[in-house]
Amino acid sequence: MDDLPDLVRPFAFLLGTWRGEGVGGYPTLEADFRYGEEITFACYGKPVIAFTSESWAVDDERPLARQSGFWRPTSATDLEVVLSVAAGLVEVFYGRLVSGPAGDHVELESDLIGHTATAKRVEADKRLYAVRGGKLMYAMEMAAVGQPMRPHLSAALDRVS
Repeated sequence: MDDLPDLVRPFAFLLGTWRGEGVGGYPTLEADFRYGEEITFACYGKPVIAFTSESWAVDDERPLARQSGFWRPTSATDLEVVLSVAAGLVEVFYGRLVSGPAGDHVELESDLIGHTATAKRVEADKRLYAVRGGKLMYAMEMAAVGQPMRPHLSAALDRVS
């Protein structure tokens, strides 16, 4: 912790590799689905947190989504996030660290979403990340393919390193 850049320290509770299962769904899908996921938050010495996420179907282990990018703290509570999503999206989020009775959590809201010509249209994305009971908990809401903002993904992941 002592060798982390000052801007990263408030977000240090997220650092590490987390792995576990979640559930997803959306009105345009036939049914809800279970997925496995591994997320890594890493600081490489600069005041930036590298983020990677890889998910797979629990039933047959086929690959699902991949994301990578950077969380860029701009103060002790504020950050900018830039993510590249393998499905053909680039997302820019703004967010903040929120302190509450249950502990700290991070709330992110998309500001800009770029799409490749063949990507599904995502209009907005909101995410919440927290560590509770030693697990990384997150929830994602999305407005996409003509649907209003709705819950899409949620997971509870165990720290593996």
